[in-house]
Amino acid sequence: MAGCTIGELAENFGLVTVVSSPKSISKKISVIEVDRPGLELAGFYEYHQKTRLVLIGKKELAFISHMQSFSAYQAILQICAPETPGIVICHGLPCPEEIKRAAEKKDCAVFQTLEDTSTFEADVLNFLSEKLAPKTSIHANLMEIFGCGTLMIGDSGIGKSEVSLDLLKRGHVLVSDDKVEILNVRNKLEGSSPAITFGMMEVRGIGIIDVSRMFGINAVKRKSQITYCVDMRLFNPKEVVDRLGSTSKTIEYLGVKVPYVKLPVSSGRSMAELVEIAITNFKLKDSGFDSAREFERRMDVEREKARIALEAKNKI
Repeated sequence: MAGCTIGELAENFGLVTVVSSPKSISKKISVIEVDRPGLELAGFYEYHQKTRLVLIGKKELAFISHMQSFSAYQAILQICAPETPGIVICHGLPCPEEIKRAAEKKDCAVFQTLEDTSTFEADVLNFLSEKLAPKTSIHANLMEIFGCGTLMIGDSGIGKSEVSLDLLKRGHVLVSDDKVEILNVRNKLEGSSPAITFGMMEVRGIGIIDVSRMFGINAVKRKSQITYCVDMRLFNPKEVVDRLGSTSKTIEYLGVKVPYVKLPVSSGRSMAELVEIAITNFKLKDSGFDSAREFERRMDVEREKARIALEAKNKI
């Protein structure tokens, strides 16, 4: 899991520093939640989550203003635990002296933002969801085909980049070539390209090409949710395959399962067209229509007709 310090968060959101030290801004944020310390200010700490970033809004500041100064100071001392990453005061409101003194004593960073509490909370949760998400990287291509992030895996040299080129000419979008960085963001897979190779593609015999210059800026995308996976494998005549496609398969990355199909590669097959058909078939299944089951239903109907016809013939 990637880390994030309170200093990095403050820099990302342009927060104004109230209290800080080199040690306090280097504290790690380890959870994708924030804390609004209403009950804690009232003296109830039983379920206080010490590892969460603390947000102070209008309600908390109004409560503090009605507290005796010493009581408020003691409450903030409890909130500023060694595990607490820091405190952010929202709405651009001034920091009460009790918070400043307690934070300085406990070496806890305090920042201000002009954003309202709800908006800032949502933005922080999105930011931390990506920063703290479990991640991995794999050798693959990621295309957005018919609006669906499609991971194309297979052995090196199988032709993933060449198929991606054909798909680009058909109007689809490249996310990453050769290496895909994958994040598990709230139990959904998000794929992106390493910064150094974004918008670039390696084509054997030609070299590196700039996809946005050749196919237009709309042909590339920074990231995409991974919806389906296509596995390109050399055709093996001895391998037993499911010719009806009645068996649904999945592949798992970071604990998340993705619908998966294996496409045999051989000369004379239009792989780009087959990939499009595979994605269309996936989308049909997601919408409730399964071609294999429909075919089996028709076969059952025909068998039933044949059975009835045979019984009628035997009665004659």
